[in-house]
Amino acid sequence: MENMDGWEFALLAAAGYMAVTALVRLMIRHRDHILAELRRDVEKEQRRKQAEQVRQPSERRRSA
Repeated sequence: MENMDGWEFALLAAAGYMAVTALVRLMIRHRDHILAELRRDVEKEQRRKQAEQVRQPSERRRSA
């Protein structure tokens, strides 16, 4: 590090910035993908529960 001149330090800083920026973008994209998957699962479960609630009253009437 003692032998680095201004240009080398600037290139190192730029490369570090680009690496961190790329990593953050990848992490955000992965987070968005996971959240979308979880939202789909929640919506699917809600639809399943609603369908079950619609079926339950009609099943009670038949058994009574």
